[in-house]
Amino acid sequence: MVQQMPQSLPSISNVAAATLRYVSKKKLRPEQRDEVDAFLLDTVLGRQAKLFACILSLENKIDTFRSAAPPYQLSDELKTNITNYGIAVLLSVNVSAYKGDIPRNHVLDILKRYRFDLPAGIEHDYANWEKISTFVGYSLTQTRARVKKLIKDSIKANTNIFSLAQMIVHSTPCRTTIQLCSRVALMRAVHAECNGGEKFWNLTDACLEFIRTRAGSSASKTARAFNEILKIDRATYGAAEEYVIGDTVPDEWQQRVDDVVAGIDIV
Repeated sequence: MVQQMPQSLPSISNVAAATLRYVSKKKLRPEQRDEVDAFLLDTVLGRQAKLFACILSLENKIDTFRSAAPPYQLSDELKTNITNYGIAVLLSVNVSAYKGDIPRNHVLDILKRYRFDLPAGIEHDYANWEKISTFVGYSLTQTRARVKKLIKDSIKANTNIFSLAQMIVHSTPCRTTIQLCSRVALMRAVHAECNGGEKFWNLTDACLEFIRTRAGSSASKTARAFNEILKIDRATYGAAEEYVIGDTVPDEWQQRVDDVVAGIDIV
């Protein structure tokens, strides 16, 4: 039996001809065509060395491009989202503290989950992610100061809880639900007790922790505690006014925030 010979490899001339057609199709410059010809005639080791050199050259160009790019700055749209979501986090039924790392980390988790206009992978770039984290902290500080002032003014003006809550969430997607109003009522009760001193938010956190500890894992006990706080507030401020707090179920936007704060994974 005659053994079949393996199919012969294409000759260098055939490869060169095919490469020439491909080079023409890609519209390479004359000096680039010469480099391709030299590459074909080189040894295997020589071609590998040239490929490695090209990779290093490409890395240098990328580094140059990155260094020439302007420093990352937060967009106005991102700042608006941070502010709006910061308010939603502070008024979430699941938040466990109003100060410190807890609310800030919740907002950062929301940014990581929904991205907005964040550059891909920026959370792994420490310097630029620190800019975002710093702004989140600043935004929450400003929001707390604004809420505290609105509460102070509402006590003097005898403003009902629904109107106060509307002022707090003004220009944000948050809706004035019973749950949201009850959180604001807790803040106002603490403010009235401590006269809005420097420890206001610390005391509010302590009251929140007390309620959560007493209720344990019972959502109904937590709800009853906040409903009682809301009932007292409504009897204290704007009691003569008639108003209805509707939307007992949070809208989809606030529900997404509550889920992130609660650590619920969303598919």
